[in-house]
Amino acid sequence: MKKTKEKEHYLKEIYRLEMANELISVSSLSKVLGVSKSSVSNMIKKLVVMNLLNSAPYKAIEFTSEGLELARTIVAKHRLIELFLVEVMAFEPENVHAIAEEIEHIESPAFFRKVKQMLSQRKIDPHGSPIPDVEF
Repeated sequence: MKKTKEKEHYLKEIYRLEMANELISVSSLSKVLGVSKSSVSNMIKKLVVMNLLNSAPYKAIEFTSEGLELARTIVAKHRLIELFLVEVMAFEPENVHAIAEEIEHIESPAFFRKVKQMLSQRKIDPHGSPIPDVEF
């Protein structure tokens, strides 16, 4: 099963909830993502089949090691791009999220290594969130 923007968006939101020490459930994801519980359940099933999540009835949704690494990479890409847009291209911080949402899905490790290098390995995005330390 191939990765899609939607699957990566779910992984990113699950990562954000996990970092906030919040319970990760179909209900919490439904609320955060603004979609139905059945839509969330269907996507969780797909992500379990892809070995990115573990899920069982009445238990919290958890990352597999592969899923956590992918989520960290997506979040790192997003936050690096936001920082790049603010620091290098002089965008206002409130105007970079939508652009980063699109660019984070690019499959080019060399591009993201270069962005990381250009930003001198900075660790915090323009909104104050930590940039996960991943190897692209």
